Amino acid sequence: MSCSKNTTYKISLTLFSIAIIWLFSSCQTTNENSSYYPIQVKKHRGAHVFGLDSTTSFEFLHRNNIDWVTIVPWGYQENCNSAEVGHNRGDSIQLLKTNKMYHDQIKQLQKAGFKVFIKPHIWILNPGAGKWRSDIMPSSEKEWKKWRVTYREFILRYLEVAIEADAEMFCIGTELTRLTMEESDFWNELIEEVRLRYSGKITYAANWYKEYEAVSFWDKLDYIGVQAYFPLVNKKLPSVSEISKGWNKYKPSLEAKSEKYNKPILFTEIGYKSCEDSAIHPWEWIEDHNGTEKKHSAITQENCYKSFFNTIWPEPWFAGAHLWQWNTYYVDRNMENTNIDFTPQGKPAENVIGIGFARTKN
Repeated sequence: MSCSKNTTYKISLTLFSIAIIWLFSSCQTTNENSSYYPIQVKKHRGAHVFGLDSTTSFEFLHRNNIDWVTIVPWGYQENCNSAEVGHNRGDSIQLLKTNKMYHDQIKQLQKAGFKVFIKPHIWILNPGAGKWRSDIMPSSEKEWKKWRVTYREFILRYLEVAIEADAEMFCIGTELTRLTMEESDFWNELIEEVRLRYSGKITYAANWYKEYEAVSFWDKLDYIGVQAYFPLVNKKLPSVSEISKGWNKYKPSLEAKSEKYNKPILFTEIGYKSCEDSAIHPWEWIEDHNGTEKKHSAITQENCYKSFFNTIWPEPWFAGAHLWQWNTYYVDRNMENTNIDFTPQGKPAENVIGIGFARTKN
């Protein structure tokens, strides 16, 4: 049978269109429990990792398709109104040893194929009832000036580590809500100073509650960083669908913030405990695991991660996530995890994360 060139062209175009439609439809999530996520590119697949040393094997990170490691140096202050941020306890020799330790960790990680995010935190020794780092605010102008100096020293110390080790990303602060909302000039000056010294990516890790929407300096950073402990449901043992509905409440404001500043949203921290109510108050920290009344539920933790990958991860404005938290000693002990802490290691959630990240390899 003969046919014209025009007919052949139309047939080819039709077949091409059918192929495109099939390819698009094959990449969609088929149901709430599907482990197949739409393929995305160039997203951070990160984890906060604790317990690193020179003997660490990174197999547990590689097999879960993690390509960013978040390192957390700690500063400290006595309470929320303290005038000073400490970080070296006055011991210059120990300071140099600690800096070298971080430097060596970063180079070890980079040699193993990881990118590194340095994310300083402040630990409050005696915060007081209901207080935490978001409430930090020195009690007088004199003390505020002193706090500024000591915090700058703390940040620039670890910035220097980042520069010397060529760390790929640096965080100028974590969850300091009152200070970012009331003292924006300080942050603008600090960002300018960091930019002059450092060529890597820069972000700030803003609390999900009020802060990330109120920060005024996102235009000066590379990412809008969010500590993403959004409350998603009001019941225990929620399904993936119920948790997804919770995420859908926050997506418009996240997208709007990204559009306003023309910056991608990066979850500088996200994680879930393996207990029944972990989607109600994800941010809750459990001091005494033996004394708590919370009940273990690996399924709830698993459902939280499934919902995250199904709802937030595919969004074009979303740059990726740094999960809280992973520990090298879980690998060393090879223990079966029936605890309720944040780590997904050895729990069903680990597989969900590995699959979700696998669909986003660059």
